[in-house]
Amino acid sequence: MKEIMVRAIYCEMLGYQASFSYIHAIKLAQQGSVLEKRVGYLAVSLFLNETDEFLLLLVNTVLKDLQSTNLIEVCMALTVVSQMFPKDMIPAILPVVEEKLTHPKEIIRRKAVLALYKFYLIAPNQVQHIHSKFRKALCDKDPGVMTASLHIYLQLIKENPESYKDLTGSMVTILRQVVGGKLPLDFNYHSVPAPWLQIQLLRILAYLGKEDQGYKFVVVSEGKLRFLT
Repeated sequence: MKEIMVRAIYCEMLGYQASFSYIHAIKLAQQGSVLEKRVGYLAVSLFLNETDEFLLLLVNTVLKDLQSTNLIEVCMALTVVSQMFPKDMIPAILPVVEEKLTHPKEIIRRKAVLALYKFYLIAPNQVQHIHSKFRKALCDKDPGVMTASLHIYLQLIKENPESYKDLTGSMVTILRQVVGGKLPLDFNYHSVPAPWLQIQLLRILAYLGKEDQGYKFVVVSEGKLRFLT
């Protein structure tokens, strides 16, 4: 069945519909070994979307895998949740995803933040109560978790910059650390320190300062962040 799923994915990539395999992809994610579940989840994420009724069959499986002691199963479930999940079923799974924000493994915390970001995009009212946890993610010791949280803050600040003015200092500090090469070398791209992260931080600062022209800043080529008042 695992090999059939791989071929069904290939057929769909070529533009041919393989709808006959959708239910088998769900069954593979529900009942297979770890490797088979991984292929099943991959197929489901490629075949289905948030409005597909087939996803309702997967909710209990995702909930069970999120509570698993197997790190790989938790990662797979969070990946599927961050890509697609029925809007009506978010309340059933939200508390479990919230718990993962304090998980000892940084990859789990990072995927949990991305899942909550997805929830915010499709049902913002359901995640209003966990903004304090977003702030903890912004201050996470792992730069990957911090970077993931910026997706949420870019959206929040874009919609209501006045409510997040107090974060300006934190964003400036993060930008200084990035420009100063404080992040691991894995974040560098062609010797440039995390260019995508720099752009995102500049966008956030632009929204924060849109209605307040009292402060301006420039990033110079020598890697120093200077401020002009």
